Amino acid sequence: MSLVTKLMRAPCVPITFAFLLGILIAAHLPCALLLVMSGSVLSLALIVPRTLRRHTASPALLGLWICCGMLRLIVWHAHPTERLPTVLSDAPQLVRLHGIVRDDPVELFEREALDIETCILDVRHAEIDGVWRPIAGRVRATIQQPSVPLAYGDEVLVQGRWSRVPSPGNPGQYDWRAALARQHVHGRLRIAPTHRVTVLRHRQGRWWLAAIFRLHHRWEQLIQGLADPRDVGLWRSLLLGERVAMDDALKQAFVETGTIHLLVISGFNVGLIAGLFELCFRLIGLPWRWRLLLSAIGLGGYCVLTGLQPPVARATLMTWIVFGAWALDRVISWPNTLAVAALVIVWVNPTQLFDPGFQLSFGAVASLLIFTTRWYAWLEPRLGWLHPSWLRRYSSLSLVATSAIWIGLSPILAWYFHLVAPVSMLANLLLAPQLSALISLGTALLMFGTLWAPLVRWGRGILALLLKATLCSVSWCHAIPGGYWFVGHPPSLLLLGYYGLLGLTMCRGRLGLSRRHVFACWMVGLIAWGSSVFVFRVLNARWLRVDVLDVGHGDCIIVRTPTGQTVVVDAGSQQPGRFRVIPFLRYEGVSSIDALVLTHTDEDHLGGAIPILQTMRVKRLLTNGVRGDTISAREVLRLADARHVEQTILAAGDVVSREGDVTIEVLHPPRDLVPDASAKSNDNSVVLKVTKGGVSILLSGDIEERGLPWLLRSGAPLRSTVLKVPHHGSRLHQVGEEFFNAVQPRIAILSVGWVHHLPSSEILQALERTGAARYLTRDDGAISLRTDGSRLNITTFRTRRHDVLQVHNPPSSTNDQLSQHID
Repeated sequence: MSLVTKLMRAPCVPITFAFLLGILIAAHLPCALLLVMSGSVLSLALIVPRTLRRHTASPALLGLWICCGMLRLIVWHAHPTERLPTVLSDAPQLVRLHGIVRDDPVELFEREALDIETCILDVRHAEIDGVWRPIAGRVRATIQQPSVPLAYGDEVLVQGRWSRVPSPGNPGQYDWRAALARQHVHGRLRIAPTHRVTVLRHRQGRWWLAAIFRLHHRWEQLIQGLADPRDVGLWRSLLLGERVAMDDALKQAFVETGTIHLLVISGFNVGLIAGLFELCFRLIGLPWRWRLLLSAIGLGGYCVLTGLQPPVARATLMTWIVFGAWALDRVISWPNTLAVAALVIVWVNPTQLFDPGFQLSFGAVASLLIFTTRWYAWLEPRLGWLHPSWLRRYSSLSLVATSAIWIGLSPILAWYFHLVAPVSMLANLLLAPQLSALISLGTALLMFGTLWAPLVRWGRGILALLLKATLCSVSWCHAIPGGYWFVGHPPSLLLLGYYGLLGLTMCRGRLGLSRRHVFACWMVGLIAWGSSVFVFRVLNARWLRVDVLDVGHGDCIIVRTPTGQTVVVDAGSQQPGRFRVIPFLRYEGVSSIDALVLTHTDEDHLGGAIPILQTMRVKRLLTNGVRGDTISAREVLRLADARHVEQTILAAGDVVSREGDVTIEVLHPPRDLVPDASAKSNDNSVVLKVTKGGVSILLSGDIEERGLPWLLRSGAPLRSTVLKVPHHGSRLHQVGEEFFNAVQPRIAILSVGWVHHLPSSEILQALERTGAARYLTRDDGAISLRTDGSRLNITTFRTRRHDVLQVHNPPSSTNDQLSQHID
């Protein structure tokens, strides 16, 4: 029986696809048009004569399900909590809120004196303009150094600063706004140690949820005695699904070997827990239907215990459907089961369709259904030399399963994570049995240790051995040369072509195609892809690209020359460096950095260099020669020494790079630094000028009032087309006005966040007098500059602006400077 025939005999498959199509249509069309379309289809379905509907039952039914999908998304967006963004602003504002904690607070990490917890708060009232008003909404509360312990169901009165959840500011950055919106969470609340948190009443939630959260706390305490302190975070991740502090090198090894999914609670864990429940109830001697019922209840409790994470909920739902089919003595149709699970999930929450986890989970199961059976039948006989037979069966099934998932999901993983890891097939083959034993034994010890704690200590030794073997396997796979590599963001056409050719290969028999025809199609596809890559590189060979990233309060500028060199000027602080700068570089396909320039030793410029040095190849580290005394500054130098990075001191007159008509030259500081300023001060920041043809870009770092006079008197060619405004737009008084007049920029870029109330009104007025067009990373997101020497294209990521500046023929008035083309 062919795959197509199986799908046609699974009635829920076309219904689910129709419902998903309705959600996709609703996500891209206005609400009014959707209502008209839905009403028209429903009316046609009702007025079509019964005799005609008998012949057109399937199209009419699918049309109704498409309407259901559209209407379900409309209803979702009509939820009362969806109106919260209209009350909030992007700028954090001081507020007092009354609400109820709707989940158990999670501790993010512990670093010396700094503790941070997060929870979701159901807001009931807010004090706005001094008046308490009822309001419906959910905010993600971050509590720094919590002085009052919070728990699920606590009714609280809190003070803090709230704002909208920010949208991503850079390509490749994770979209927290969309992820939280899928939970009806549209605001964030930051509660500093100076703010107040008051618990009004306890136990305002559901009693059974409170009981499960108490069990969760009990398991956390047991884990403290189960593992060494350095492994507690790993165990809490494996057994409870918590995202707590973990060794960065270890986490990176799991990510780059394609096994990070084994560290989070997912379908893998749910299957193990279901088997554990079945084994326990079988040993007790319960009838099989009772075993199914109690196992289903136990899985539901485990799902809540691990925080109702979407991957666990999806796997639990699918397991319940399978248990129900077994209990009713029904033959299981796996395509039908998969479709029902997807339909229920998107019916409850239609926005889950846009969740990468949803797509990867169901894509993985679909890949297994499509490929595993036929590949296993081919491979297992060819491993006849492998004994005993159970080892041959396990090896065959594991190789086939990991290969199926890798082939089915590699383009999607490259799309979301920019990683291709062939070593994941070997790593999963080795780690799956080890982690199965770890999770099964660890969960069993926690379950029985809840009743008798000494049992946990008895199993500690064997768990430590299993964990050590697992970590050794990960490290060994991670060290295999060529086991993984990072790729840039693939174009949509590449994904469509890949899956089109894959579908053509799987259905070649029904299409009457021979293997030679299929091979020819693949070769044509490869040639077309290779040709497009070559043409793209040729067309971009004349462009200099400079990207000013949104890293909050800080600086990070990525310079890429026509010949492919990459120069990173500053890297923001540590968090933006890890979660904004590196994702951008991965997104753009940058695998190595030719030069990392750190203009000075402030944390908001230097901290992000730590994750860059940890995860990427850096050829040269360029600084002003001043050694900082902060922890971050010392760590940067330690990493550079450990990785044998060439270190160079920059001073005025040096050249960072010169190739063709592209030059990156150093204008400041002087060789002996600014005499009347501290060596570590902003006035000794490195100032760079990037030039291509008639276009120049001045990167002024954080230079201030003492350094600017030296720069002005140096005779350096300051006049530039684009100016990255010094020190995030801080006040510069009269010398700032002189500096702007010397530069005469036509474009002014300010790298600012929401702290420190920057840029100052004085700087904005001075820039207005120069006639420069202003761009702020806080508002516009990443600002991309592309130039061929005579034309400058400016594109913003968040606001989607696209401006073109002609440099070879300067306009006579500032109003004619920009010819704007809004996408």
